Amino acid sequence: MIRAESKKDPLLSQVYKYTVSGLWPPITDKSSQISFFHNRRDQLSFVADCIMFNDRIVIPSSLKARVLKMIHRAHPGIVRMKQLARSLVYWPSIDKDIENMVRSCDQCASVAKNPIKNTLCSWPIPTAPWQRVHADYAGPLDGTYYLVVVDAFSKWPEVVPTTSITTTATINILRKMFAQFGDPETLVTDNGTQFTSSVFETFCKDRGITHSRSPPFHPQSNGQAERFVDTVKRSLGKLKGEENADTALYVFLQSYRSTPCTASPNGSTPAENFIGRKIRTFLDQLLPKDQIPNSHDIEMEKQFNKQHGARSRSYQVGEKVYVKDYRNINTATWIPGTIQKRIGQTLYRVTVNDTVWTRHANQLRRREAPIQFDVPLDTMDTIDVTPTATQLPSSSTPSTPSPVNTPAKPKTPPPKQTRKSTRITNQPPRFVMKPNQKSYH
Repeated sequence: MIRAESKKDPLLSQVYKYTVSGLWPPITDKSSQISFFHNRRDQLSFVADCIMFNDRIVIPSSLKARVLKMIHRAHPGIVRMKQLARSLVYWPSIDKDIENMVRSCDQCASVAKNPIKNTLCSWPIPTAPWQRVHADYAGPLDGTYYLVVVDAFSKWPEVVPTTSITTTATINILRKMFAQFGDPETLVTDNGTQFTSSVFETFCKDRGITHSRSPPFHPQSNGQAERFVDTVKRSLGKLKGEENADTALYVFLQSYRSTPCTASPNGSTPAENFIGRKIRTFLDQLLPKDQIPNSHDIEMEKQFNKQHGARSRSYQVGEKVYVKDYRNINTATWIPGTIQKRIGQTLYRVTVNDTVWTRHANQLRRREAPIQFDVPLDTMDTIDVTPTATQLPSSSTPSTPSPVNTPAKPKTPPPKQTRKSTRITNQPPRFVMKPNQKSYH
């Protein structure tokens, strides 16, 4: 779509022409849009006939509004939306368009954040992911609480919805989370009753976790979690009405984890600093991708085929086959079917009694057409095979006329002589067991 719209765009078609030829005309109007590309002509390239500005794809005018809407799907603020856009797309005045869109968004304006009044105290900078985590509860939001856990190093968030905020429920959530990512060295919470109980203290002590609590009535000391709790509430409020609660949470988490963050080391995304790679999102569909042929484990295929004596086979559309019927798993049988479509190298859609099943080639076998007989088998006994008078062998000696009522006697064939073979046969050697002999050759 981007390739086709770029060719229709008057501005980008000129940029494409000038970039291919390498001959740019002198620019007299410095405020024109072509001057933006003229000043950056050394950074322009092509990938799959799409104009690229460094590693960002240039969006034509007809798709700007659509791309802005996609980037603003999770309703990030101006700064975060600019950071996300700068990692993917480019066009002249993109920053100004982002600012106008965020400021004109009614849902963002309805839950706008108040200005920060006080400076928060900072914690020691961690040196590794999951070294120190901050936890707090958000809610209730529509009857649901959310346990928020933020990694202080990468800013990777974990948000778990729950209907109970007791100590037992909190420990169960953290136990599952720590089983996935490991036990942190330090856990920072507020003074909620679920965090101050002796059971929770024992849970942390048994795992070697240092539990730090913020001073009473001073939630700013747990600023990492408190700020993110505020972010979660506002983001879910923005998405309210567009998505259900669960989908809104997952959309927000994916967007937050994949957006470059200035508070994360090197300004990378939380995902890169936490799991060591970028996570793929729906926005990656905007970027052209190289056609990489699928690779197979040839050695494994050879070993399997040799071990199992496998043979390659395929079926044509409309071919009659037998299909494995698993409706009764204990007595799976073969029933007739017809190949409808091939959907892979070894997968087929098969029509069976007006229904369509998907089966592997190993669950199919060919079905031969039944043999058609011209004469039914049950009528063979009624056919008279006695030779008629015209079928009897003729003789040179005239025969004596028989009485009219005397039936003709069938001619008895001569006895068949058995042929005996004249080949000389030898008696086969028999194995004789000798207990004293150690081996036989």
